[in-house]
Amino acid sequence: HPLLRLLLLLLPLLAPPADAIDQKRVHLVDMYPRGDTDGVRNYLFRGNNPYDKDTKVFDYDGLVSAMKTAAQSECGVDFPDSFQILDVDLENPTDPGYNTELDFWKDHPELGRALKWPILGTLLDIKHTPARESLVKSGRWAIAGKGDHLESRLAQAHETLNNVSSNVSTILYVHCNAGCDRTGEFIGSYMMTYLGYNVTTAMGEDCRQCGRCPNFYATNAMGWWCLTLQELHNKTNTGNCLDFAGCKYLGDCDAHNPTHPANPCPQ
Repeated sequence: HPLLRLLLLLLPLLAPPADAIDQKRVHLVDMYPRGDTDGVRNYLFRGNNPYDKDTKVFDYDGLVSAMKTAAQSECGVDFPDSFQILDVDLENPTDPGYNTELDFWKDHPELGRALKWPILGTLLDIKHTPARESLVKSGRWAIAGKGDHLESRLAQAHETLNNVSSNVSTILYVHCNAGCDRTGEFIGSYMMTYLGYNVTTAMGEDCRQCGRCPNFYATNAMGWWCLTLQELHNKTNTGNCLDFAGCKYLGDCDAHNPTHPANPCPQ
């Protein structure tokens, strides 16, 4: 319904935004190739919006510093000297700094570029929605339809990560405003699709990496993507897609018995 979509577009304005890049929410998720290499290596990070609300600028230097710190302090991974950033922005035009971010990359193409991939999640509680099979097949479980474009966009992100034909590293930085909800949906789905995590571990890592769990819209979207992997991609290691979290309707969520990988760093 158009009014519901408008409501979801306005929701970022109702939540308290982060003031600037938050080191605690910036994490290295994946890299390619793994192990020792003398060639180019690409990296996938997650985090919050690098827009500084006080200075009204896109904090490029703060973002690079946060990614360097996360890679080295958490995983012992050296950050490359030569790189371009692919800024994977999951936000909507109502988010703080939306146009400032676009303008930054337009003015500095030598540093990278932005991909605007807005996602909205779902209004459908996966536990209590009938005809789930039909919704999975059509992708109509998502507010925006088409399964929130997760199928194509996850594949594109993974393909970009694995493309080392350039002579400089590509740094994918996936973010929304807080780095928890929309980012949690996207990265949690990535973990299930490409890192082999079940939904309980993906949810546990989302909660740990952000400092809180993704909200109703994002958590239930992860559940729908979990079912999509089971029913359309024949994945058998995704776990219980219906009972990995508990949510207040349109509110906060918590993880049910969250698990974590033995080593969350890409090896």
